[in-house]
Amino acid sequence: MSAARSDSSGCSALADAAALGLPALAGVLAGAQDGIAIVDADRRFVYANPAACEMLGRPLTQLRGRDFLGSVPAREHASVLGRFAEQSGGARTPFGVSLIGPDGAEREIVTSVFVIDIAGSPHGVAIFRDLTGTRAAARTAVALAQTTAQLVGTGTTDEILAGIARHAVEGTRALACGILVSGDDHKLVSAGAYGLNTDVLIREATSAVRPTLTDATSEEVIEAMTAGSIAFGGIPGQPVVLPDARSAWEANPVLKAFVAMIGGLDWQAGVYVPLSWENRVFGLFGVFVPSGLAGPSETELAFYNALADQAAVAVTNARLASQARQAAALLERTRLARELHDSVSQALFSMTMHARAAQLSMAKASVDKDGPLGRSVAELAELTRGALAEMRALIFELRPAALAEEGLVAALGKQAAALSAREDVAITVAGPEQRLELGAEVEEHLYRIVSEALHNVVKHAGANAATVSVTAQAGILRVTVSDDGAGFDPDAEHAGHLGLSTMTERAEAIGADLTVTSAPGTGTMVAVSLPQDRQNQDKAGSS
Repeated sequence: MSAARSDSSGCSALADAAALGLPALAGVLAGAQDGIAIVDADRRFVYANPAACEMLGRPLTQLRGRDFLGSVPAREHASVLGRFAEQSGGARTPFGVSLIGPDGAEREIVTSVFVIDIAGSPHGVAIFRDLTGTRAAARTAVALAQTTAQLVGTGTTDEILAGIARHAVEGTRALACGILVSGDDHKLVSAGAYGLNTDVLIREATSAVRPTLTDATSEEVIEAMTAGSIAFGGIPGQPVVLPDARSAWEANPVLKAFVAMIGGLDWQAGVYVPLSWENRVFGLFGVFVPSGLAGPSETELAFYNALADQAAVAVTNARLASQARQAAALLERTRLARELHDSVSQALFSMTMHARAAQLSMAKASVDKDGPLGRSVAELAELTRGALAEMRALIFELRPAALAEEGLVAALGKQAAALSAREDVAITVAGPEQRLELGAEVEEHLYRIVSEALHNVVKHAGANAATVSVTAQAGILRVTVSDDGAGFDPDAEHAGHLGLSTMTERAEAIGADLTVTSAPGTGTMVAVSLPQDRQNQDKAGSS
C-alpha cells in the first residue's frame, strides 16, 4: 500500500470516527470489554478505559503519569519492551504479558500495540484482553481430564507424561516441557516431553548423551538441573524458578551435551517442580521458558504445580498397578501350588503306597519279583516315585515356601538337595548361616536366576558337580553358580535354550550385574553382584 493510499485510508477512518461524534466514541471506549490504554513517549499512562483500569487494579486518576512498566512484573520488563518496540515498528502480532495489581495478584493478558500521533507527539495504544479466567478454567478442565485418563489406565506411563507435558506447553507461554522419572536403582526409567526437537523426546536425548546423563543417578541429574535447589530425602523440595537455567546447564558436565542437543530451542529460564509421593521425590517436571522472560506468571506456576501433581499420580498409579500384578501372579502361583499339592501330588503319593503294598503282597504270595508281574509293579513304583519327585519340584518352583520363611540361602539349599536327588548331580550350597536382609522381590529374582543356572547345569552342561556360593562382603552381595561341565562359548548362538536372556533381565530388574564366564571344556560360572543400596529396596517401601 502506498503512503498516499495509507494517508487516505487513515483520513477516511478519522472522518468516519468524527462523524459519530465524541460522545459516541467515549461510549464505545467506556463500554468495551477489552482494555484500551494510551501511553506517551516516556511510557507514562495518559488514558485508560474502565476495562483497562479494572485489569490494572487502579482508577485512571492513579494511572495518569505512571510508568506502564510498574504494572508489569520485573521478570517480564525486557520482553515487554522488546515487544513494544517491534509493534511500534509496524508489527501487529498479539503477544502475552502479565499485569500485576496493587495487591501483587497477576493477570494473564494478550495485547497488541500500535502508535498514533497526538498533538505532534507519538503515543502508544495498547489493546489487551484478560485471559486469566479462561485459561484457569481450561487448565482445570485439562487437569481433571488428565486425572480421569490416568485413573482408567489408558496409555503407557511415557504416553501419559508426554500428554501432561503437551498441556503445559499449550496452556502457557512455555516453549517445551520435559518430565523425568527415576527408578528404584536411581536411574532415569520413564520420561515424557513436548516441544523438544526430537521424535522420541527426552528418552532419545538421554540415550544420545551417554555416558553423562544416563550414567548419572537421578539425584545427580535433578540436582544439576535445579542447581541443587531440590533435595532428595525428607520433605520434597519446593518448585524452583531459575532465570538463567540455560547458562547453568551449559556449565554443568552432566547436562551440557543435552543442552547442545536442544540448541534450536530459544530458551533461557527454567521452571522445575519435583514429582513426589509420601514425601519421597522420584522425578522432575521441567519447563523451558522463552528467552526474554525471567520466569512464569503466578497462574502459570500454579498450573505447572497442578500438572506435576498429575504426573506424580500417574507414575504412582502405574507402579501400584505393577505391584498389584506381581502380587496377583504370586497369589496365582500359590493357588496352583496348593491345588497341585492337594490333588495331583496326593494322588501320586497314594499310587506309590499302592505299588509298595502290591509288592509286599506279591512277596507274601511268593510271586517272583523278577517275573512279568513283578517287573510291571516295580516299573509302576519307579514311575510314580519319579512323578512325585517332579511334582514336588514343580510345587517348590511355584511357591518356594522356604524362600519366604527361611530366606535365600536356605531355599537354595533345599532346591539343590531336590535337584541332586532327582538328577544325580552333586550340588552344594555355601552361604551365611544367618538370614540375609533382602527384600522379597530381590530374593525372588536371585532365587530364579540360580534356578535357571542350575537348570542349565543339569540339562545342558553334562556336569558331575556344581556349587552355589552366596557371599556378602564390602557392601556387595555376590551369588555364583559354578559347574565342572562341558562349558560353552558365551558369544556364540545357543538357540535360546540356555535362558541367559532371562537371567540377564532378572538381574537388570533389581539393579544387579550378571556375568557368565565359560569356554568349551572348562565348565561355567554364572555370577550375580548386587550393591548394598539395592538389596532391601522393596523393604524400604520404594515403589
